[in-house]
Amino acid sequence: MLPQLITRIPGPQSLALASELKQYECRNVTYTADDWPVFWQRADRANVWDVDGNCYLDLTSAFGVAGLGHGWSAEAMRAQSAILVHGMGDVHPTALKVDVCKQLSAMTFERWGAGIGKTTLSNSGFEAVETAMKTAFLATGKSGVLSFKNAYHGLGYGALLGGGFEKFREPFEDQLAPVRDVLD
Repeated sequence: MLPQLITRIPGPQSLALASELKQYECRNVTYTADDWPVFWQRADRANVWDVDGNCYLDLTSAFGVAGLGHGWSAEAMRAQSAILVHGMGDVHPTALKVDVCKQLSAMTFERWGAGIGKTTLSNSGFEAVETAMKTAFLATGKSGVLSFKNAYHGLGYGALLGGGFEKFREPFEDQLAPVRDVLD
């Protein structure tokens, strides 16, 4: 379905929800402004609808969670939850974890001729960013982060260090590593 806009963006209901959210949520979590955010209500395949009824083409993949579109996974989730809702990752993993790590090694390290490679699975984007930063520090022995203005990598400490939004990083500057460069 092609996008269909029926109100200004963001619409009146999104603006009202943003105003209400600002009263209850820490200011450093959801960015709000006069023109942001749009509050999502539902999604199907490649489309997302906001609370005002505007239809968008989802080019975000919901931070990658819906890389194949929305709604396709409902039946698979139902079937899996009837068997096991959640393994405990690093405490009581499932066989699927072994399969995923093996496949990732085969698609990367082994394909590049480097033999079996180690994998770190992450729960979120910022956790993946922090793992990548730790790996870079260990591999190079160098400290410091090169960052780009308006770059967003999440709200964890390491991700904040690499992020280019002063609004998110500034309250924690004294606790973050001092070596950093921000490029426009």
